[in-house]
Amino acid sequence: MKTGDEESSGAGGNGRSSTPGRPSRSRTQHSEPASSTPTEELAFDTRGGEYREPKALRVQREGIEELTVRLYPDRSYVFGRAPECTVVFPHDAVSRQHGRLAFREDHRWVYRDLNSRNGSYLGREEEQGLLDPRLHFQRVGPSRDWVLEVGDVVLLGNGKSRVTLLAEVPPELVAGARAKRDASPATVQLERSIERCARHHLPVFLRGDSGTGKTFIAREIHSRSGLEGNFVILNCGRLPQDPAALQSELLGHVKGAYTGASIARVGKLYSANGGTLFLDEVEFLPRLAQDFLVDVLEGSGSLAPLGAPADFREPPPRFRLISASKAPLRQTDLRPDLAQRLAAGDFIILPTLEERREDIPNLVETFLHRLKVEQQYDAELTREAIEFLREASWPGQIRELESTVRTVVAREVAHQELEGLAPYRTLVTLEAVKSYLEQRELGFGGTSSAPTKKRTTQPSVESVAAVRKRPGDLTEQDIRGALEKHQGNKTRAAQELGIALNTLKARMKALGVE
Repeated sequence: MKTGDEESSGAGGNGRSSTPGRPSRSRTQHSEPASSTPTEELAFDTRGGEYREPKALRVQREGIEELTVRLYPDRSYVFGRAPECTVVFPHDAVSRQHGRLAFREDHRWVYRDLNSRNGSYLGREEEQGLLDPRLHFQRVGPSRDWVLEVGDVVLLGNGKSRVTLLAEVPPELVAGARAKRDASPATVQLERSIERCARHHLPVFLRGDSGTGKTFIAREIHSRSGLEGNFVILNCGRLPQDPAALQSELLGHVKGAYTGASIARVGKLYSANGGTLFLDEVEFLPRLAQDFLVDVLEGSGSLAPLGAPADFREPPPRFRLISASKAPLRQTDLRPDLAQRLAAGDFIILPTLEERREDIPNLVETFLHRLKVEQQYDAELTREAIEFLREASWPGQIRELESTVRTVVAREVAHQELEGLAPYRTLVTLEAVKSYLEQRELGFGGTSSAPTKKRTTQPSVESVAAVRKRPGDLTEQDIRGALEKHQGNKTRAAQELGIALNTLKARMKALGVE
């Protein structure tokens, strides 16, 4: 990391030698979950050589447009048929939760089959056969981690659903989400701040309410900065209080450092080498961790992993430092010298959702697009529903808005399935949004959500009347009345009833309406 005109993170260098603190990146298979205590060891891949870490996934699903997903080491990716999976494969040959991809503590991506019915198959991209690719692949057993690298392919079920690990992130994903032309002034200013910070490597301090997107902004700065290393998140509120455990978390440990340490672990600081270390919720950093971090940043502390020999020598890590807090630095319990370190660069104050209400329609559009490509939910919200969301109160900020959109869409899809309607495009009405938010507020023990200010536009009487009934409650009389009113125009009749055109056609067929 760089602070002011000096470059320091406790020292410098991008060394990647095979030392007790940085295990060699040969391809070795272990049979423990990515985030659990290591257990037995199993040999899987004997190709050896330098480990080639994937940065993205190419997802291929039968009858669906190809999808590219960026990989983040702090996330896990569940593949399956269930809507709650990270990437949904709507094919009967794929189990509801088929397999999981995760970044293990030894700095490798690993795949685990989740006891799927039709199995998972692992091979190389160049080994795929013309007929059944499974003939050239190895079936992987469940309850084991299988180390994956660039060029590996995982087949799910019948082989028509697959994920391929890629060496590079596509340019359109690297670019990130730029502010749209109709974005609010606050968002335009935020975008300029991100671009500015991406063009220097000084520390950055992000201040914003919970849910305003601090982690997203930190990722954007990292991805646009062109750094080759990882983006590593250190949740300061969850760091261990025990000195040995803290050393293992930050600097790693060698194999055999303690009972159960069957593999070496790369610490957070070394994982961020050549990349970005993001200190999330830095205001909750324990005093012991503060002392430790200051020593490391000033170059006066030991950088040896837990259990390393006395003659340990490893080039110290260099990383870009980004920190985030809900509170101003002077209102935290951070050591003054550490606060000065965090403040020795750029600042970004994140706007609240109330300060950028104009962006809510764009945000809703983004959330709906994400639901469509990842979970195969094809949905839209009515104009009245979006306007209501724009004026509602959002104490949980963007996180709460996204959760609301995801939930109301999932609820409406479930209602369609209960009514036996074909999975056409789902239209989420104002009534559906209000119903969910009212139930949510009652769950919190408060009153129903209401707009925070007078609405600038009022829905017409016809629009309000159109959302009185759910699709399954519409009678033959309702449908015939709407069709007669609009002289047989099904598109306008559907708008009158507050449902999608395909839903209207399905209901007409069910009721025998010609």
